[in-house]
Amino acid sequence: MAPTRARDLIRDTRLVYAGPETSVRKAAELMAQHNIGSIPVVDASGRLVGIFTERDLTRLVARGEDLDKPLRDAMTPNPVTAHPDDPLPLLAYKMVEHNIRHIPVVDDNGRLLGVVSIRRVLRHLIAREEWP
Repeated sequence: MAPTRARDLIRDTRLVYAGPETSVRKAAELMAQHNIGSIPVVDASGRLVGIFTERDLTRLVARGEDLDKPLRDAMTPNPVTAHPDDPLPLLAYKMVEHNIRHIPVVDDNGRLLGVVSIRRVLRHLIAREEWP
């Protein structure tokens, strides 16, 4: 069997993203609506510029910050990314090494292709196991 790669884990997922001017509130609504834990932030050309996660939202709420501020002021800039050819063990390693749960997958030009979540990684691993 061929090794699982990042491209395999984003194949059947819907791409949800936002622009830097999108409000934190709107990003949180999108996350709730699509049952996802992060929103990649892309520029007008589709290049990844950041990621906004549940952890970012929790920090903002805990500090009492304005939820109508733009994502550019609340996102994690220059996030850890994966290439479509990256193997599953490398994705898992990056998640553990950087203490993250979501890795945007980008092409050679930095354009967003999808996001691999820890949930997706675990579901894939569980599906490969034999259960009694």
